[in-house]
Amino acid sequence: MPKGVTEILQITDTHLFADRGGRLKGVDVDAGLRSVLAEASRRHPHAEAVLLTGDLVQEETAPSYQRLAGYMAGLGMPTYCLPGNHEDKALLARACEDGALRCESRVFIGGWQILLLDSAQPPAPGGWLAREELERAERSLAEHPDVPALMALHHPPLSVNSPWMDTMQVANGGQLLALVDRHPQVAAVVFGHIHQAFETVRNGVRFLGSPSTCVQFLPGAAASAVDHRPPGYRWLELAPDGGLDTGVGRAPWTECEETGSTQGPATG
Repeated sequence: MPKGVTEILQITDTHLFADRGGRLKGVDVDAGLRSVLAEASRRHPHAEAVLLTGDLVQEETAPSYQRLAGYMAGLGMPTYCLPGNHEDKALLARACEDGALRCESRVFIGGWQILLLDSAQPPAPGGWLAREELERAERSLAEHPDVPALMALHHPPLSVNSPWMDTMQVANGGQLLALVDRHPQVAAVVFGHIHQAFETVRNGVRFLGSPSTCVQFLPGAAASAVDHRPPGYRWLELAPDGGLDTGVGRAPWTECEETGSTQGPATG
């Protein structure tokens, strides 16, 4: 990794149940997360922070969040989280009190400003950015026009070219896109929810989706369909001059076949 570059990881859609061994569309969510964390630690020993971009639990219980905090504490780096549509926001905030998980709306890492936005409106599967969220992002970017910026949220703010998944994107995503257009220091927007790798460029800004740590959804599908690729994560290298390099890593894990044991709805 080049000198001066800061590496962070995006981990998303962990979907933990109250008890170990819970399965989402046949996939053991704890086993998937452990495998992803082990692979990320091995391949990225110098990473400095984690962005945990929503749908942290499938069952909104305190034990689900406590177990997640325990897993993330093992990485030995700050973990900044934001809510998804499968979240109890009050329980998540409580889980952040001991410091293993951090519920921040803005952090500065490696000379970059990272904004964490709340697009969740549980129990609705789709996303929405409240006026307060958009105004906060606008102020934060206006305060630091010369600092490169990365934005993170749970739902995609634009189409990911998957008809069933596109029904759950940020309903007012156009407002976020307009905001990004007004602030040229924004280099990228990262999101979860879609359980698949995704990348597109719009007006010079990269929009990046990440695999889930559990079940994967088939890219481009018209209806909900499982992709049997292994669970994964995204790494991001942030250069001081605003340059960004990124890619997806996947765990060397074979327990990805759907067994027919499905818990929870087929939503991101």
